[in-house]
Amino acid sequence: MNVVWTVVTAVALIALTVIEPQSVLTVCLDSCSQAVTTALGLCGIYCLWLGIFEVADRCKLVESLSKCFHALNKFLYGNISKVAEQYISLNFASNLLGVGNAATPSAIAAIHETERTEKLSRSGAMLFVVNATGIQLIPSTVMGLRAQLGSVNPSDILLPNLIATAVTSVVGVALVFCAYGRAK
Repeated sequence: MNVVWTVVTAVALIALTVIEPQSVLTVCLDSCSQAVTTALGLCGIYCLWLGIFEVADRCKLVESLSKCFHALNKFLYGNISKVAEQYISLNFASNLLGVGNAATPSAIAAIHETERTEKLSRSGAMLFVVNATGIQLIPSTVMGLRAQLGSVNPSDILLPNLIATAVTSVVGVALVFCAYGRAK
């Protein structure tokens, strides 16, 4: 993938140099400035949510959350350890709040808890699918980006996003059930 992005960037720069050579430097500097601004905005959003999740973990809310999602976790993942269930519940909650990148550390920790061999287990496959297609009630990262970039109504994506993530989650879970069968 790095090769693809490098080639696309090089071709775009060459084309810009040929078509409009005086604007190459301006475009490069403006793009860099915009990238830094966007990255700082995202850092703020992620720091907020990761801080909230850390406080929730220290207050034992993650354990309570794990109990709330116990039936769903048992249906989707089967018999998994209590620690894996807590990480999966935190990951699920992160995805519900639309902070996918903040969900990544808990997903990685859950995979370390569920995978012990080279072959991907059913619970590992389900975790990958649920994390990748996670239902988002509040797509806070996208709404934050839209607000940062001057959207008039950053929240007008709520319903389309909910429908899209629900459909992809159901299809993904169904495919894992087809490939691996029911959880044991």
